[in-house]
Amino acid sequence: MEERFYPSLIDILFRNPRKDPTQLRTENEKQFQYLLRHAYERVPYYRRLWDEAGVNPNDIKSIADLPKLPMVDKETIVAAGDDALEQGVDPATMDTMSTSGTSGRAITMRRVIKEIRVVRRSYLRSLFKNGARPWHRNLTMASTWLSNKKGWFISKFAKTHHIFPKDSLDDQLKTLREFDTQNLMGQTGGLFLLARELLRRGETYPLNILAPTGATLMPQMRAALREAFCTEPRDLYGAVELGAISWQCKAGNYHVDADRMLVEIVDTDGRPVPVGETGQVVCTTLHGYSLPLIRYRLRDVASLSKDTCSCGVKFPLMGPVHGRINDFLPTPTGELVSPHFLYHIFDHVGGSPVKEWRIIQHAPDRMTYEYVPEDNFNQAALEGGMDTIRERFGGNIEVNAVQVESVPMTPNGKRTCIVSELNPESIDGMRPWDKEAQAGMSEELAAMSS
Repeated sequence: MEERFYPSLIDILFRNPRKDPTQLRTENEKQFQYLLRHAYERVPYYRRLWDEAGVNPNDIKSIADLPKLPMVDKETIVAAGDDALEQGVDPATMDTMSTSGTSGRAITMRRVIKEIRVVRRSYLRSLFKNGARPWHRNLTMASTWLSNKKGWFISKFAKTHHIFPKDSLDDQLKTLREFDTQNLMGQTGGLFLLARELLRRGETYPLNILAPTGATLMPQMRAALREAFCTEPRDLYGAVELGAISWQCKAGNYHVDADRMLVEIVDTDGRPVPVGETGQVVCTTLHGYSLPLIRYRLRDVASLSKDTCSCGVKFPLMGPVHGRINDFLPTPTGELVSPHFLYHIFDHVGGSPVKEWRIIQHAPDRMTYEYVPEDNFNQAALEGGMDTIRERFGGNIEVNAVQVESVPMTPNGKRTCIVSELNPESIDGMRPWDKEAQAGMSEELAAMSS
């Protein structure tokens, strides 16, 4: 494989998931070596980065040598500007891909259309392997930007429609019913709010397939989605700039998108952790040439798995994402509090007094809790939840509860409940995969991480 290669729709949906793992590894090794040479020769940023690190593509004999390369992230790619792009690419052939900003800074990345098609096909595969078909009535909760990114196959053959997170819940439910929806995919937070609204009304809407994506699927969210839509959610872990990273199959396991993505789980220094142990997710896209993402670090916490799956897909497995690093909020003493905790602050007062909420951590000892009140709002219940936060983070912490008309969405149409204005790199202890950090997690999450 001595030239750039883009997997076809047939490859993505049918051939690759059934390939023998040894054959797939061999193909990935060839594609990886080509990508390294391409990035070094055609992308100024990577040449400069690797030269400064004293690493040459000839030093990387196989995928196992990936840890020799320095990691990159959103911020470094953006800072590199056009130097992160392949030289000689006609800008007219490129399209933009906007990230949501839920894990930090919202950015716009550029890619050629062939690469964007591969990304789109990765999402299609996750739905297809769970039973979705073009003739089903498929509804997507997406921003205006994403709704305009249909491929030719979807535009020509599929029955698809969109609802927009900015629409009222009444309008979203109206579209859900009028379209006679069978399968629903969309941003996790938005789907959770839709599910809560159905349950608040004492209603359900049975679906064949429910695929939340774009945010950590917390246990409370999964339970509400299951109850409201009468089916088990099939979580899809991905990123706009990468496509699908892993996805749940019918058996409930998370398959790595291994024909287009190399996934590492590493410690703070970028060294691989043993399979089964928790670390931060680092990805390399094998078919991104105009904007290579090589050892691209996400602020997500997960683990790889040695298990195999009975569903027929031969891709390797990983565990569910435990949360983004920025979702684990530090106390003033440096202890970490898991995002799971924040979904249960009203458990002891008999139920949540808020329809929507967002917590913003400005400093380890200062937070803002934005909320939209329930129709039968209970001020005492709200104050009880705020006291729970103060007790967990320390008595001297400042928590300001602010009523809002609606919780703002990110530029990409996502709803996120936890926003950290802290830089994880500057906070001691911001390593949720470390054993000593697990003291600040819920018992459930600590067990998942061990």
